[in-house]
Amino acid sequence: MSKDWDFYMCEVAGKVASIFLDLGIAEEAPVARLPVLAWVKLRMNSPRADGLSSQEEFDVLKTVEDALEAHLVSRSTAYVGRITADGSRDFQFYTAVASGWTERVADVLAAFPDYQFTCGTRADPEWAAYFDVLSPSDEDRERIQNRRTCDALKKQGDRLEAPRPIEHWAYFRKSKAREAFVAKATELGYAIDELMDPEEKGEPYGVRISAVGIPSPRGIDALTLPLFRAARECNGEYDGWETQVVQ
Repeated sequence: MSKDWDFYMCEVAGKVASIFLDLGIAEEAPVARLPVLAWVKLRMNSPRADGLSSQEEFDVLKTVEDALEAHLVSRSTAYVGRITADGSRDFQFYTAVASGWTERVADVLAAFPDYQFTCGTRADPEWAAYFDVLSPSDEDRERIQNRRTCDALKKQGDRLEAPRPIEHWAYFRKSKAREAFVAKATELGYAIDELMDPEEKGEPYGVRISAVGIPSPRGIDALTLPLFRAARECNGEYDGWETQVVQ
């Protein structure tokens, strides 16, 4: 497992879901020595009305998760994430062999007799469950990065309440694609601060734009996702944002 874990909200099978996963392990996945998906599905006792976990049950669910990690994770088993939705929490692992999984899980959860659970395994050498179910979409990754940037500003004393200029970058393979993006960004109310032409063959065409806004955790997605989508529509890449700390 890596140290790069994070969460995001989405829908799974039409239900609102919270996914917490090891983002960093994607750099080495699929891991050939761990070809078996192994899971534990725990039915929550006090879920919220929307099927997610409640504050009331937070501590015990964390204790269950810690116990599963402590007793199941080894060189031959990796914990890669969990899905919380529809009143259940589904813990997902990859392991070397399927045999013995049910017994191992039962031994751990014997300490939590108030909880109903199911568990199982299936072959997944390509880690399809990790990449196709757990892993965030590109837009979800953008939301995760937005939250991380806001957290970094807060750690520097920013209350994230004051309007200030927020700068954004985007890059394109062709100048005409950049021109198309600039037109879209202008329509969205952004000022074009700098056009960056490639100095060597193969380098992208860049643009730096800005607008006044509040980089709050609740509001930053509304500022960045239209630019993210516009860059994609123009066959380019949105490359994030930054702003000054306002204390």
